[in-house]
Amino acid sequence: MARHDAPPDAARARKKRRRRRFLFRLLLLTVFAAAIVFAVNNSDALSPSNWVPRIGAFFSGGGAGFPVDVSGNQIYRMEETNSGTVLLSDTYVTMIGSDGDEVMRRAHAFSDPQLRTAGKYILVAEKGGKRLQLETRAKTVQTVQTDYDILTTALHKSGSMAVVTGAQQGYNAAVSVYSASGKLIYHRLCSSLVADAAFSPDGKQLALVTIGAENGAMRSGVEIVAVNSTQSETLYAHSETGVLLCRVAYLSDGTVAALGDTAVWMYRPKKDTCAIYPLTDGSLIGYAIGDSSVMTVVKPYGANAGGSIAYIRPDGTAAFTATVEGTFRDIAVSGNSYALLTDSYLYNIGSKGIAGSRVMVADGRLTATDGSKMLVLGLKALSKYTAPSRLNESD
Repeated sequence: MARHDAPPDAARARKKRRRRRFLFRLLLLTVFAAAIVFAVNNSDALSPSNWVPRIGAFFSGGGAGFPVDVSGNQIYRMEETNSGTVLLSDTYVTMIGSDGDEVMRRAHAFSDPQLRTAGKYILVAEKGGKRLQLETRAKTVQTVQTDYDILTTALHKSGSMAVVTGAQQGYNAAVSVYSASGKLIYHRLCSSLVADAAFSPDGKQLALVTIGAENGAMRSGVEIVAVNSTQSETLYAHSETGVLLCRVAYLSDGTVAALGDTAVWMYRPKKDTCAIYPLTDGSLIGYAIGDSSVMTVVKPYGANAGGSIAYIRPDGTAAFTATVEGTFRDIAVSGNSYALLTDSYLYNIGSKGIAGSRVMVADGRLTATDGSKMLVLGLKALSKYTAPSRLNESD
């Protein structure tokens, strides 16, 4: 019986169908492999603690919006990041998006948690403990276990972490710097107490507040070290007696701002000059450090409420001073725009003075700002306001 071959057109059609099926299967296999790699690399981001709040926000039309109910939570701190507002409670680190929806929630078991934020990163440490964890909105980036109790921490926008701890016998403190990947890149033992630390804007140097004694008098100082060096020598240093420094930060021009109980230092390491703004008219009850300024809140001696504010420039002089009404609650900064909260008012303060104020109810505890919007955390709700542009604004 004669064999009849398929027409050339039919053979070509079958060949094309087989090629399409092969390419389709190859595409499915590639997508499946990519999904596995994504899930492995983003296991924290895909955990129920992250996607359940997002699903709830989606089906409720993008989140409950402001005001956000916070009743039943003991919230210690509130800070802004590039991704949202971070609330640190006794059991969780939570992020609230710009529309008031909860976009992140991570549990922690720290008895005395400390919060630091920089860029997209969030650092939570157990003060007096030995654990810290680095977070972003997407995932837990790193966890670190220290050998000695944590005294304080610092965070850079690259994710680098500085940890000040106790130390072995013969030393009062140890300073360790870790990269975002958890690699130890710097370590130093200190004979003085170290009260605070701060990264330079480029992350290559670290400023330390040191406390010691000299001839029976307390001496506080600022020391600058290079964190990318195997050498532990101090690059620059300045110290004086009669002041107890507690906080340090770099301004955008490289000036190191250090705050104490009786003065604000503006230290320029390369020029070895230190301009001092005295705080002599009362008790320092609040402060915030901006990009190129420091704002202090001082309560006059003997006063029950009210206070004076000073906007201090890098040269150590005050651009202005002013008075605020009510009992001080909190102060926050974005750039050089400050939000100051009392039990009576929410103040919007810039480089030229008080730009506006809003009449507030008395239960406000914490505040945060992005420069144009201001958040106020009350006993039961987190509320959002446009930065006031006139005095005594109200609903």
